[in-house]
Amino acid sequence: MRLFFVYFTLILNVNSLIAQDQPTHLHKIGGSSTSYIKAYIDSVTESMITDYYKEDYSTVILKANEILRPAKDNNLLDEVFEINSYLANSYHYLNDSVKSFEYARENIKLAYKLKTSQAIISSQIDLGNIYFAFKAYDKAFNAFNKAIPLAEQQDNKRTLFILNYNIAETILIQLKDHKRAKPYIEAAEKNIPEDFKIGFAGLNLFKANYAFMDKDYNLALKLYIETIDLAKETSFNESLKKAYEGYIKCLVKKGDYKKAYEICKITDSISHTEQQKDIEKSAKTLTANLNNAKLKEVLKNKILTDELIVEKAKYQQKFLVISIVISTLLLFFIINLLRVAKNRRKLNTQLEVKNLEYLEAKLESERLAKSKSRFLSTMSHELRTPLYGIIGLSTILNNDKSLESHKTELQSLKFSADYLLNLVNDVLTLNKMDSHEKKQIEFKSFHLKDFLNNIKESLEYITGQTNNNLIITLDPKVPIWIKGDQTKLSQVLINLLGNALKFTDHGEVQLIVSFIEIKDNRLKLKFEVKDNGQGISKDNQKKIFEEFGQLEHQSHFQGSGLGLTIVQKLLIDMNSDIQLVSILGQGSNFFFEITLGTATEAHINDDAQDTTTKDILRGKKVLVVDDNTINLLVTKKTLESHDIIVEVATNGQEGLDNSIASDYDLILMDVNMPVMDGIEATKRIRELKKNIIIIALTAVTQNEQDDRFKAAQFNDSIVKPYKINEFLKTLATNLMKANKA
Repeated sequence: MRLFFVYFTLILNVNSLIAQDQPTHLHKIGGSSTSYIKAYIDSVTESMITDYYKEDYSTVILKANEILRPAKDNNLLDEVFEINSYLANSYHYLNDSVKSFEYARENIKLAYKLKTSQAIISSQIDLGNIYFAFKAYDKAFNAFNKAIPLAEQQDNKRTLFILNYNIAETILIQLKDHKRAKPYIEAAEKNIPEDFKIGFAGLNLFKANYAFMDKDYNLALKLYIETIDLAKETSFNESLKKAYEGYIKCLVKKGDYKKAYEICKITDSISHTEQQKDIEKSAKTLTANLNNAKLKEVLKNKILTDELIVEKAKYQQKFLVISIVISTLLLFFIINLLRVAKNRRKLNTQLEVKNLEYLEAKLESERLAKSKSRFLSTMSHELRTPLYGIIGLSTILNNDKSLESHKTELQSLKFSADYLLNLVNDVLTLNKMDSHEKKQIEFKSFHLKDFLNNIKESLEYITGQTNNNLIITLDPKVPIWIKGDQTKLSQVLINLLGNALKFTDHGEVQLIVSFIEIKDNRLKLKFEVKDNGQGISKDNQKKIFEEFGQLEHQSHFQGSGLGLTIVQKLLIDMNSDIQLVSILGQGSNFFFEITLGTATEAHINDDAQDTTTKDILRGKKVLVVDDNTINLLVTKKTLESHDIIVEVATNGQEGLDNSIASDYDLILMDVNMPVMDGIEATKRIRELKKNIIIIALTAVTQNEQDDRFKAAQFNDSIVKPYKINEFLKTLATNLMKANKA
């Protein structure tokens, strides 16, 4: 697919100046005879170029050596430069790297001696092509790159296209660095001549390869198809074959295996044609090498004197033996190529069978993965719904002063429910990570001190049960309000602190937040969870990060073995990494550094303040729609305890009827209900054109919500079970937004 470009100087047609008795070697002379010698050199050069484009490189070398010496003797440097260029390229095509580099490097020196941009560009292109041919790709890149500034000065678009095209191919195809290749692809596209269809085909293939490496398979597919059309139009078979190969890889990435298999048949046909061409080319190359061997003998004989005539005969005899040996090797090579082709057809047949087996296995795997995802989604809803009732009722009963004598039992009940909820969330989080779903990182403002106190409060029960002292230390340099993914950071810290508390008894657990730096509103903090508990041996420090990797510890609590796995994966999502320092019997220190944002006053004002939440909600009229009697009771009691007027409905139809009959400040709508679900009920209420806030109250997390859920025009959503403070804050925030509107 290479577009080699040799920038030769203009050739004059001077055949009329050459006499039939022209000598085979000319010595240095002066005066008018110099013009005669130049005319002779130009004539031979013209004939040499014709042989070059006929790919008769042996004849090119013979003619070049015939005129090189007189050109040098008469100081015709431009002619010497041109002859060297043809010699370098001819030896390159004959695979003689030594001679090829010899003339190319000689021309580099001569170009700088001539001090012309044209000569320097030409010599750099020749050297780059030769480096590329002999797989020295870094050196090829450097050679081409040196010529670009000079070509830009000349504003030579064709030369700029060739240079950038060759560099793009070197980086993209050989060095496999598509990001680095991008500016050269764009530069080649900017400078391509309008009528250069082969160039368009090759360039389009590069753009397709770039899109594929960048995982934009839709764009890559489109570009591969365009390349196929261009390659067919220009008979550019190498680009055609590579475009089909890329087309197949895109189809495989998109899961269209049937079409990929059909296209494979086309590529097999092209490959067969290319194989035949390769055989012919190999035969032609070997023949050229034979001619090259003969050529070397001819060139050597030109400088021999008469006393070496006898020795010449011996060399010719050796050449004959070499020719016979090489011809035998050629025959063996052709037979071997035919055998390889036969084996390849056999392997292709076997590959077709394996591909079908692989496709069936893949489809079965996808079916099982979907079943697993549906099962976990259903189970999460079924578990969260009763947990909402348990957690809500235990919270209400825990706040009832008349049940003070049962406070310990109620706290144990709430802890058990919270523990089960965390386990459900851990399993679902791990499942989403393993299924390679896109992980979205939120970037919202929150009050760091309140955030840390909420975490401490949620761990009060386990802290008391283990007789530990949980201490939170916040560096005063850390801003009060920060921005980041509060949910994921909370999950990380709760898992780390929970583990530290479980495996420390009558001890101390510390959460230390340290300031590192702030730059361009990017805040870098260090979080450390230290304990003076049992510690972890070096042999076990890797094991604890494996799924279900539990150690044999003397502890009253046994976990699922998922916590640290989730911590590690969540921190990777947030561009961080968990670190551990631990000494057996002395304690452990889990720590990580993370980059967050700082919140401005505008962000802070967007958050409803706890001090005003009760005032905003007091006296508001709220309709709660839920088919679960316990959940309905929990939500009703929670709202009424904050002086909110509450009405209830047990399905979507009742909720719609109530909305028609009365006006409400806010509706809390369950999603999955009999008679009429929450999505349909919300759509019907919106058709009434009432300015009312509707918040989805559901056991389905935002990541699990389907398109129907997202299109239902809910103002917001609250996932059950919820923390009461966050629940009330969400209601207040939406009411504030409605009042501002």
